[in-house]
Amino acid sequence: MRTTARDLYNLYIRANWGFSSTLTKMRGFGKHSSPLMRQQKAPDIDAGRFNDSVIAVNSTFLEVVDSGNRLRGVNSAFGLMGTVPLLLGLGGLLYILVAKGGEVPGIFFAIFWLAIVVISVLILPAANTLVRWDMFRKTHYPMRFNRVDRKVYAWSQDMGVVTMNWDDIHFYQSKASASEERRGMGREEVRGYVKDDAGNIVHHLVFFKYEGGKMMRGALEIWELVRRYMEEPDGHVQAYRVDQRVLALEGRREGFFDSLTQATRIMADSRLFQVVFALMVAWAGTGRILAKWTCRVPRWPEWVEEKCQVAPDDPYVRNRQNERPLKAGEALWPLFCFLLGWAQALTIFYFLFRGYF
Repeated sequence: MRTTARDLYNLYIRANWGFSSTLTKMRGFGKHSSPLMRQQKAPDIDAGRFNDSVIAVNSTFLEVVDSGNRLRGVNSAFGLMGTVPLLLGLGGLLYILVAKGGEVPGIFFAIFWLAIVVISVLILPAANTLVRWDMFRKTHYPMRFNRVDRKVYAWSQDMGVVTMNWDDIHFYQSKASASEERRGMGREEVRGYVKDDAGNIVHHLVFFKYEGGKMMRGALEIWELVRRYMEEPDGHVQAYRVDQRVLALEGRREGFFDSLTQATRIMADSRLFQVVFALMVAWAGTGRILAKWTCRVPRWPEWVEEKCQVAPDDPYVRNRQNERPLKAGEALWPLFCFLLGWAQALTIFYFLFRGYF
């Protein structure tokens, strides 16, 4: 489909880069696309895992977060780093032109106005996109896979809650190298699309993604978990028995230690590398905390809750209310990496700017 001005507005002003109508229309399939069969186990994947993606499990539905949740806040941190100096510089230029315009030589007067136009038209919208990518919206965009009515309910950034039939979704693996993706980074994710009766693609979105060392294997583990839950008779029992914690996101914001845990895990899977990249942990953790606390918690509409009612005596319920809390080591280690990273950052700032104080 042809890109319209409205699509560009949705991407660069409203920053709807998640599951949105714009990306549903614009997302390409790429070269390396292997289909995934709902009735067959993913190759070389022995067991499904939560992989920091599952919010709740019961006999009616399995709720997972959106594929971008693991990187939540990173883009906004970069955006804030660029937006604040830009606004200060823009304010300084405007002050000079308004308050002291008569003292500025003509050539500099023109250059200053040109700089203001370039910053306002080109640079600020890009910085706004990064800031709003994760801030001032929903804390996360969950999906519910209902094994009773065979529906998938997914939060969209600009369409509210979207309903899809599980049996109508065509799932596939999507891979691209850094050069093919043209963004300086590769892509390994599980996508799906839905067509209407005329064969037109109605929705095309990223369902599962894993940021970390496992990459596609991590995404396939989540896919295998959901596939078994929806297709196998004891899928809800298998999901209930997974030996990993669910995310404490049901009806609330992410906690401080949970944010630090996520920021630490996206840097590396080994503790050695987490220490080595402590500066990045501090960066990602700070951006994630700011993003989460400027956003609103998503609330499922009543009609979705009616479709997803859980029996009071359901023995296979796992959510934040009955999940074990973080152990001391699980909470203190990310905190140590976060504080170590900030100590490194402050040390660098000190040696860079000590001559100015």
